[in-house]
Amino acid sequence: RSLAVIRDAIAMVHTNTGVQLDYTSSQAGDDPATRRAFRTGETLGVFYTESPASRILNLKSRADTFDLLVLNTSIIRPASNRFIRVYLERLHGKPYEPLHPSLGETLADTFGVMVYQEDVVNVAHAFAGFTWASADGLRKALSKKRPGKLLVAYLDEFVAGAKARNRDDVSIERVWHMIISFAGYSFCKGHSCSYIQVAQQSAYLRANHPAEFIAAVLSNGGGFYHPFAYVAEARRMNVTILPPDVNESEWRCTGCNGAMRIGFQFVKGLSSAAVTRLLAAREQGGPFRDIAE
Repeated sequence: RSLAVIRDAIAMVHTNTGVQLDYTSSQAGDDPATRRAFRTGETLGVFYTESPASRILNLKSRADTFDLLVLNTSIIRPASNRFIRVYLERLHGKPYEPLHPSLGETLADTFGVMVYQEDVVNVAHAFAGFTWASADGLRKALSKKRPGKLLVAYLDEFVAGAKARNRDDVSIERVWHMIISFAGYSFCKGHSCSYIQVAQQSAYLRANHPAEFIAAVLSNGGGFYHPFAYVAEARRMNVTILPPDVNESEWRCTGCNGAMRIGFQFVKGLSSAAVTRLLAAREQGGPFRDIAE
């Protein structure tokens, strides 16, 4: 659906201005207005970053770079609230020690916090001596995807491997507790990267072509919120909202020159067959002149 939003918004921009935006370019990530949208949490309608939790995290972290947005997308999951607070403190300069000296380099890019599924594999290998295959089995057990053995068996292996490497009991418990926070739901880094690539393209359109973007969001079924929330957001962005008009509306919503026209799809009780006949009559005979016609 979000890819359809991007496709339709780009098509409207091209129709209105003649400019053909390149969806595959990296232009969005470097655009100042796009970066500001993420940094300020102004991302209603933007793929995967429009929930209250996502917008608040981006606002608190002031994330506007690809790497930080990827990190935010991965860390915001069930059971990770405690670690989100730790991450934010460290991101903003609070000194910290790694969970264990053996993990200093392993988690350096994520401020000592496990964020991605790959971190489970790398930490199990570095801290407890897991083979790569066994570490990946632990990852699968946590995500409940074809585990080779039960999680309790991996715990026994983890404790035994850690103690064999002279890890202290406190560190063993702290590291395992962070690993367990991945149970049931987490992302691999590549997954998050692809999500943020789509999000940046969405945010670019929102920041630079708001009327076309919100029209495309509504036309494709919205997102996290009720349709009127997007109408209200468009008004907040100084987009003029034009009501359905028998001579101006299309089936879908359309945006042009800072205004968004509501489409026939939002007229309650009006069937698509009736709209097809209406549009055909309008094309053949020109604008309707009165109610009887």
